[in-house]
Amino acid sequence: METVLLCDVLPDGTVAGVALVEPIYDTISGDRVGTRTVNPVTGAAYVPAGTLGPCSPDGCNATTTSRILCDTDAAGSVTRFERATTYDCEGALLATLDRTLTGAAYTVTGTVGVCPVSSDCEEQTTPTATIGLCLPDGTPIAVTVVRDCAGVVTSEGWISLTSGAYSAGTPPVGTVACGSSQSVQVSGTFCDVDDADEVVGLVLIEYSYAADGTIDTVRLVDATTGDTYVPVGTITTCPAGTSQPEQDVVQLCDVAADGTSTPIVRDYRRDELGAITGHSDYLLDGTPYVPTGTVGACHAECRNSSTVLVCDVPADSSSQIAPTLVDSNVAAIGQSQFQNHPGPYAPLWSGGTFVYPAGTGPTQQHLAATGQLAADLAGCDGAAGTLTISVRVRNDGPNPGQAWDGALRLFRGTTLLAAHNALEWAPAGWQGTLTVSAPVTAADITAGTIRVALMLETFHLDAKSWTADQFTASLELEGCELTASTQFLRTLITDCASGEVLSTVDTTLDGDPYTVTGTVGQCTPAAPSDECRDCEQLVLCDTVDGATSTFLRTVCRDCTGAAISTLDTTLDGTAPYAVSGTVGVCATPPPECEAAAVQAFRLCDLNPDAEPDEAGRRCATPFLRHFVYACDGTSTFHDTEMDGVTAYTPVQVVECGDSPPSLREQVWNTVSIAQDAANPLVFTYTVANSEDPTQTGTVRMTASTAFGGGCGGTATAPVWNGPVTFTFEPDAAVLALADVLRVDAIDWDEWEDKTLSPAPSRVESDLGHVLNPGNRWHTLASNNLGHFYFDGPPTSVTMGNRNDGGGLACLAPAFGFITLVPGAPCGVVPEVDHIVQPLCDVAASGTTPFLRHWSVDNSSGALTALADTTLDGTTGYAVTGAVTVCGQTADAPVLTGVRRVTASTTVQNLKAEFPGLQSVSLSVLAGTVNVAGSSGPGQALPAGASFTWSTNDTDDSSLAAASFGGASTAADYFLVWTYKATAAG
Repeated sequence: METVLLCDVLPDGTVAGVALVEPIYDTISGDRVGTRTVNPVTGAAYVPAGTLGPCSPDGCNATTTSRILCDTDAAGSVTRFERATTYDCEGALLATLDRTLTGAAYTVTGTVGVCPVSSDCEEQTTPTATIGLCLPDGTPIAVTVVRDCAGVVTSEGWISLTSGAYSAGTPPVGTVACGSSQSVQVSGTFCDVDDADEVVGLVLIEYSYAADGTIDTVRLVDATTGDTYVPVGTITTCPAGTSQPEQDVVQLCDVAADGTSTPIVRDYRRDELGAITGHSDYLLDGTPYVPTGTVGACHAECRNSSTVLVCDVPADSSSQIAPTLVDSNVAAIGQSQFQNHPGPYAPLWSGGTFVYPAGTGPTQQHLAATGQLAADLAGCDGAAGTLTISVRVRNDGPNPGQAWDGALRLFRGTTLLAAHNALEWAPAGWQGTLTVSAPVTAADITAGTIRVALMLETFHLDAKSWTADQFTASLELEGCELTASTQFLRTLITDCASGEVLSTVDTTLDGDPYTVTGTVGQCTPAAPSDECRDCEQLVLCDTVDGATSTFLRTVCRDCTGAAISTLDTTLDGTAPYAVSGTVGVCATPPPECEAAAVQAFRLCDLNPDAEPDEAGRRCATPFLRHFVYACDGTSTFHDTEMDGVTAYTPVQVVECGDSPPSLREQVWNTVSIAQDAANPLVFTYTVANSEDPTQTGTVRMTASTAFGGGCGGTATAPVWNGPVTFTFEPDAAVLALADVLRVDAIDWDEWEDKTLSPAPSRVESDLGHVLNPGNRWHTLASNNLGHFYFDGPPTSVTMGNRNDGGGLACLAPAFGFITLVPGAPCGVVPEVDHIVQPLCDVAASGTTPFLRHWSVDNSSGALTALADTTLDGTTGYAVTGAVTVCGQTADAPVLTGVRRVTASTTVQNLKAEFPGLQSVSLSVLAGTVNVAGSSGPGQALPAGASFTWSTNDTDDSSLAAASFGGASTAADYFLVWTYKATAAG
């Protein structure tokens, strides 16, 4: 586990505390399975109050190391414990945390020191897996070895790197080193030290070997560029302060004079300071060995690689700056037609609640809060970028707004840069977020010419008050100077024969892809490090729409087992490979199988036609994709709902992650209205995206009658007296960018039925509505607010407005457009409560393999057989004979068992209960379940895991071992098994 100390930073920049973040990795697969955040002093769980981030301004993280120490009390009793120490980037001690070896908090009671070495030490070292061997059929394997307290190395067993299966004992006869010897070897990193004892370059030494194994040529390689290096000073080991790689147990080869290569394990012994004091050699099975030839690295054909730590020194780049605001007035922005809010405005600028009191009339009143923007722009001379401001407003009533109700506006001097109007005729209780964004320069902010104003109507015919909150302002500038450099890993891929550098791969220190943005150079030497690394390669499968591609993943880990880099390539180990689907262990069906293997994956369907929720998110729909692998290695898939049976057809398949993704709405509002000079019934409405004012368009609106008719209105704010028909025609720009047209029915009364053509995709209203004969949409109550949505949107929409009441029916055309963009995640993906079990139907006419689908009822704990299907997973199948586990004869009946275990840590040893155990399916609903089989110590499986073990041969055998136990009383899991009455199965 690799730990890092981070700071808990509040929104105002105050550091609330420090936290120790510990990524947790699966000890078998190396996959990251979780993260633990604790108080570095007490070890208790830490809940951040703000945002966790690096504690120092240049992004440098504190480092934490741990070691086993001994606490000796006055009576001589020795207690072993683990001490973790955390240092900042300057080497100062930040925190010390003591734990017992089981992870509990520990308090020292005696004298702390290095644990004494005794002949009866407590435990062996953690098993180490060595790679580079292949079985006679070419299957790569890893041999696991341990060193006991006396230093003797023994072999425990070996692991197939293709299937992951573990076998105890020595590898089979005929196991040899994979590949052939290599003619080029690259050493570790050395330093070029000048006469002033300064490090002027990082150097790799490249050795080329002749056919007889002797060194033929030596070349110096620049560790940063891969080019031939010309020394400036003396090439030597790097001085203190320069990080050096370190290994403890390494695999080497003893090459005899005739070229015969013997793979060995060299075990280096170190003192407490890490210096090598000696070594011992062993064969891969742990037998002591004395070299007879030349000992060196074991090489495979084609490629070699070396990884160095370098730094990316950035050029000018973008900076996110939080501006501040000071109170101003409407005269400064040329908006004296509005009245200054009495203020002060500090609660508004800080994001708090700010009230606009109701006006007293009798004339129209709009109160305005105006602020001047300022910011610390050191190093940003000449920079330019975008200013974005947002605020939420709510009409607190008691009366609705009248026509234009206010706006959020952004100014440079008295020039309007951007505006976002509040909802016209906003009813009491309406709430919305107003956002403006515009290009600005650092010079604008420094000169104090940028101001923002929020003006809201507090009296027009009657009074209303407003509440504003959630005010935010952000400034992103391009061109600010940055001085902090970024450390990253550069891996040089060289040709094994020629030594030519073929390619370079850049990754972060965590192994993620990294793109250089500045100038690459050597990093400033840091404090001494105890870093070491070990790399392993796995063949994995990338599945997209049922098609599977194999690739090679190289994972490098430090001494603690934490993954520090990951590289994906094609199977030749050199060409980069980009994952495009779902990564998993390649599912190879067992030989001579009679049934299929089935894997179910949770995916999400991001359908733009989904109904939005209360937060405006169109949440993705989780579903199951079932991959069915036939005996010949081919695969198919089908999709179902989360019940595992109901067919489902996705529209846009995406990864779910921890939470389903969503689409949210960007609203286009009307910013101006102009009457056509030639035709008074035609008006041009200009609309703009509220979040991106650069996206604009127009809508041609044609009315059936002239506006006015007792309802007032102007050419720039027309109002009609019904009946009247409006026709809306968006231009090409709007049609290209918007996803939905929304036509609004404001103050919709019972005598004002609406007709629309074409028919809307969906209709919503506050007080209810019905569709009456004649395509007439009727409100169930007056003063309703209705929305008619048109997906697409269409090129033309006609809205008829009736007036069956005989009086005034004042109507102002109201519409908006919606663009769908990625939104916030939606809740949690539901767990898979679906089990698929391959079985065989043994009838007089023959044996037919099929799939049995089970459903788990989480409320009752019942397991229900949903359906039987053929091996394609979808076609129904009717059993005609006896149901057995495939590969068995029907001489003995197959019995079944079902058990749900909740709130219990009692071990369920099914093999002991049912000696003839044939198969077991486990589904973890909650908590963690410890699983133990015949291959060794148990493994912890988390909630959501689902696995099946079964026999698959024809000799009527049974499972060797199968036991399960809740890690705590929070565990909740299902067991489904088949068995025969006899121990042999």
